[in-house]
Amino acid sequence: MQAQHMLRRTNSKLTNPRLSQGQDYSAVPTADDDAPPAAPRSDVQGFINIFCGHPFLSALLLALPAGFWAKHAELEPQFVFLFNFIAIVPLAWLIGKATEDVSAKLGEAAGGLLNATFGNIVEMLICVSGIRNGEIIVVQCTLLGSILSNLLLVLGCAFLAGGCFHHFQSYNQAGAATQCSLLSMSVFAIGLPTIYVNILKQDEEWEHMVLVSRYASVFLLIVYFAYLVFQLKTHAHLFQDEGGDEEEEAPDLSAPTAAIVLAVTTVITSFATDYLIDAIKGTVDTWNVSREFVGIILLPIIGNAAEHYTAITVAMRNKMDLALGVAAGSSCQMGLLVTPFTVLVGWALDVEMTLNFHAFQLAVLVFAVFLVNSILSNGKSSWLEGYILLITYLIVALVYFFEGTGEDASLATLD
Repeated sequence: MQAQHMLRRTNSKLTNPRLSQGQDYSAVPTADDDAPPAAPRSDVQGFINIFCGHPFLSALLLALPAGFWAKHAELEPQFVFLFNFIAIVPLAWLIGKATEDVSAKLGEAAGGLLNATFGNIVEMLICVSGIRNGEIIVVQCTLLGSILSNLLLVLGCAFLAGGCFHHFQSYNQAGAATQCSLLSMSVFAIGLPTIYVNILKQDEEWEHMVLVSRYASVFLLIVYFAYLVFQLKTHAHLFQDEGGDEEEEAPDLSAPTAAIVLAVTTVITSFATDYLIDAIKGTVDTWNVSREFVGIILLPIIGNAAEHYTAITVAMRNKMDLALGVAAGSSCQMGLLVTPFTVLVGWALDVEMTLNFHAFQLAVLVFAVFLVNSILSNGKSSWLEGYILLITYLIVALVYFFEGTGEDASLATLD
């Protein structure tokens, strides 16, 4: 029974890495390991624990009314963008916390599915808003940027921070190989439509590529659900941390209250992302940066802030399977869930959102996945490997930062 409890908790963190933010991974199991988590205290006390336990994130919530006011007061677009950009970070944290507390009352399968659904809800909302506002370039850059951010920035920081406290760190090589294979498949699915339409440039081939992208997205979603079964059921031991068992932490909120918080924060986040995307055009003109820099570098910060914190924390405690699940697991979700979901949303809205990325974007993604595959091939990590990943991410950021803002200089325009 203890193993089942630990399996559910560990898989919950791997499926939705941002849920583990702020938890004490060094806790020692109590004598009564078979007992379920204690019932939450009053919801009022639970809210006090949540907000007082994370004062910085709680303070960032002040940007939420500022962002809504800036939008309705018709302030300059850069202020609307900045305030809503900041506000989405704590909103993502609250969504993760509410999902965790609801999942605590569900079974293992239902809890894992709920975590998988809401694990990347912020990125999904950003992409849906981008499609509705006609910002296809920003949407594609956000998808690519989230994968790159998790693989290079988050994983790099985890390896570097962990390597400062431990000479070498080990992780389950079989689990890492599975995630690398899934990432390679994502690159394959994105690469084929991109290469196809660039080689065959007739108008009818574009229509074929749109259909290929949509049907391929359906298959990618099927692969993602198969991955969930593999991770949560049939081969869960490959993704369980080798550091030993931990005491399962009781939720702060009751299930009904957490469900209400989850629904409310999701709706609020949808408005904030709409305002954010709507303000992009004026923001890039004022700041004199490209849409690609906003999409690939800035927007992924929103969804990956909590993952970044979690990966560093667990890596410093020598729990590299959890850290790897945070980084590589989130990248798999972006490639197999969020990307095809976005294409299907475009299909539903009759917008040609496809898997046809710019050739330069595809090259960056291929090189990043190749680098990560080579680093994760031996089952051990060191600070130098983290440093290599961070420098690679910095080089990518520099390319997009210095990219011109004109159409001729764009590294994302598909014309």
